[in-house]
Amino acid sequence: MVFSPVIPHHQIKRPVLWPEEFRRLAPLEVEIGFGLGEFLIRSAAAHPGRDYVGIEQHWERMHRTLERIAEMSGAGEPGSLRNVRVLKIDARAAFERLFVPETVDHVHCLFPCPWPKKGHVKHRLFSNTFLKLLNSRLKRGGGVTIVTDSAPYQAWIRRQLDATGFEPASRMVGPRYDTKFERKWHNEGHKEFHELVLTKTAHVAVPLKEDTPLQDYQLKEFDPKRFRFENQLGPVSVIFKEMLFDPVKDKAMVHLVVAEEEMTQHLWVAVVRRGKIWRVCKADGQSVLPTPGIARAIELVCEQARPPEARFARGDQGRGRT
Repeated sequence: MVFSPVIPHHQIKRPVLWPEEFRRLAPLEVEIGFGLGEFLIRSAAAHPGRDYVGIEQHWERMHRTLERIAEMSGAGEPGSLRNVRVLKIDARAAFERLFVPETVDHVHCLFPCPWPKKGHVKHRLFSNTFLKLLNSRLKRGGGVTIVTDSAPYQAWIRRQLDATGFEPASRMVGPRYDTKFERKWHNEGHKEFHELVLTKTAHVAVPLKEDTPLQDYQLKEFDPKRFRFENQLGPVSVIFKEMLFDPVKDKAMVHLVVAEEEMTQHLWVAVVRRGKIWRVCKADGQSVLPTPGIARAIELVCEQARPPEARFARGDQGRGRT
């Protein structure tokens, strides 16, 4: 069997039982935003008795990292890199759904985007809420290491620490991680960086988020030419992007962006003819997490796919769990 470090989080049972995945019980470390994988791969190679999970959202960086892992993994010879796994997912969703509480030994994040503009602060990762989530997944005495070139960002993180169960310690360090962004900032004149280490001193309980059951729906009729989608804005926002229709297959694909809490996902909803009825459901082959927003988006497509004169009628739609 060919070794693959990629964890298809949308296809597996959640949360992930990492000792089963790695086939052993070992200390577990996580890197958020591993970039080109320099630190992740070096750490896994230097510490074969520890297991490492890397989280990244950019496909190009994932691809480069996977190439490096493949070069070191070979066919199972001694020294091959089998103690590392990678996830393409938002870090918030990963810790909410894939890690059991009190199972992670350490979390690393090197040079996260500081989102320096005032209007972009909401995008910063290490908010009070996220720090509480990290705390809940760390073992007693576990910690978080954050390295940044931005003094304002480090100060902002420290202001987020209230009631998170962490004790902070910071210092200035020279180049030591040899990552793409560290080299970039060093070449631009940065001689020292802010290293912030958060040690867990008290537990903060944050339960795992469970999957939302997704329903499929049935329509007696559907006219793609008359389909109009009205965007929904609020705690759960559903934004229409486009619809594609194949008249040969009698199949429409509706592309939506679903934003809820701190997560944004792209979703394709299928409206496909099956005999005398039209089925409305999540299209296959997507790496979306089944959240309340995704469930609501599928329901909205069904509601708005009905003829205008029938939208408030009863008995037109059935549903089944997918």
